[in-house]
Amino acid sequence: MRETMIILALSATLEACVPVCANTQTRCNGPYVEVCDKHGHWQRTMTCDDVTGGDEPWVCCDAELGDDAGTGHTCLPESECGGGDQ
Repeated sequence: MRETMIILALSATLEACVPVCANTQTRCNGPYVEVCDKHGHWQRTMTCDDVTGGDEPWVCCDAELGDDAGTGHTCLPESECGGGDQ
C-alpha cells in the first residue's frame, strides 16, 4: 500500500511539470480568455462577463491580433464573434 501511495504522489508531481501549451499561446475556456505562461501552463487573464459594452453579451472568440501577429483570443460582442472558439 505504501508503494502505491508513493507512486501516485510521484506521478502527480511529474504531471504538474509537463508543459501543456506554448508560451504566449491563447485560448478560450468557457467565458475566460487564457494565456500560456513561460512554464507551459494556462493562466486566466480576463473573463468576458467583466466586459461591458451595451446590451449585447460579450463572449470569448478568435480575433485578429494585428499586422503580422496572427490570431489569438479576446472578448468581443457576440455579434462580432465570427463563430470561432466560444
